[in-house]
Amino acid sequence: MGSSALPDLERRLQTRLQEDLCPPEGRTFHVAYSGGGDSTALLAALISLGYPVHALHVDHGWHPDSAQWARFCQQQAVALGAPFTRLRLPADTPGEGPEDQARRARYALMAAQLEQGDWLLTAQHLEDQAETLLLQLLRGAGVAGLAAMPWQRPLGIGLLVRPLLDVSQQVLRDYLEQRHLPFLNDPANADMRYDRVRVRNILLPQLRELGWPHAARNIARAADNLADMREIAADWFSLRWQRYRADYPELSAERLSLEYLQSLSAAAQRVFLRGWLQQRQISVPSRERLEVLRDAVMQGRGGARIQWEGGQAWLQGGLLRAWPQPCATVEKEWEEGPWCAVPGKSLPIPGWQCALRDTPPDGFHHALAERFAGMGLYWRRRREGELILTGQGQHRPLKKLLLEAGVPPDRRAEVPLLWDEEGHLLLILGYYTAPWASARHGGTALCLWNAGVQSTADRGVGST
Repeated sequence: MGSSALPDLERRLQTRLQEDLCPPEGRTFHVAYSGGGDSTALLAALISLGYPVHALHVDHGWHPDSAQWARFCQQQAVALGAPFTRLRLPADTPGEGPEDQARRARYALMAAQLEQGDWLLTAQHLEDQAETLLLQLLRGAGVAGLAAMPWQRPLGIGLLVRPLLDVSQQVLRDYLEQRHLPFLNDPANADMRYDRVRVRNILLPQLRELGWPHAARNIARAADNLADMREIAADWFSLRWQRYRADYPELSAERLSLEYLQSLSAAAQRVFLRGWLQQRQISVPSRERLEVLRDAVMQGRGGARIQWEGGQAWLQGGLLRAWPQPCATVEKEWEEGPWCAVPGKSLPIPGWQCALRDTPPDGFHHALAERFAGMGLYWRRRREGELILTGQGQHRPLKKLLLEAGVPPDRRAEVPLLWDEEGHLLLILGYYTAPWASARHGGTALCLWNAGVQSTADRGVGST
């Protein structure tokens, strides 16, 4: 069938995929399939265009009908000819609220289904993009936040792709009607407790009534324009980061020189700090908290500790260290004991997972050598005055290593430590991996990561 004879949605989707996004040959598309109208239209259109797809449905388990919804999705996927996988939201997934919890868990679960280079396609459309920009504007976001959702971004070892960001929801609804496709109506989409629902059902309609009939399209276009500035800021940080690493080769990527930061202008400091935090997979602080951090940097306040939602930083010895802010009780709610590193099995520490990965990407907290998979290991806390045995057979104080790794004083007693059977320390969870135990670059690795850490990949270095 020629492109001119295709339904509008299929024609636009085909153009976006083939001319702009360039999908890998012969790979299956994973589709985030909620059963709602938008994801149903995307799934059906991809199948109609001849792409191999795999429907992924996340069952949150919060609504009495969630199991029924999952069965509906499975039936529809089978009817369309797509393989179907039902994923269940872990009850202990960290989050600041149901909306945040659901979003973070959905992406963590679906990312775990991806192989190297796989694509996960989602059905966010033009109105979703406009809503995102308005929400970011009302939150006082910077350039990257106002650039809203990117067309694509890394997700685990794959790629998250949004091919419908310039397609209006009406096009999707017309397609559903043309194909007579059934779909679910999630009651949460009408729940005015959620910010996005109020923007969608109140703010955007009022803008249209006030004389801006194309408000959503124009707002989404503004997001595209701002995305150019986000990319420029990201490029600037990349160049600066390379130069910084060349000037300070003795420092690991987890530590920043206060001397270097103090040499930058105030604006450059903000952009550089945001870029560094995002590179470390740490939530970027608000403008106000970032200024508090900058003030501490400029004063060189040794021992200063700055916290914000999702992260915290510590200044000591002329260096700045930062790490994700865990739930307050996570590190105290784990038991010491033996552990066999079975890929895909949760760690005894809440929120942490492990898996074997080929060429692990940036963002994993630890990448141990493959030989440790299936080996008998041991988790425990530190002991007072303890010495550790290095890979070279030397002894050194664990206290000194904890300081060098940037573990704050008030967390050193509870931070999980992983040991092998011979008494060698393999890692300090979230902070340090022994060099001799690390995976070789380009080789298979036993990766450990905190699935509860909020991803910042959708935010560029200009966000607040």
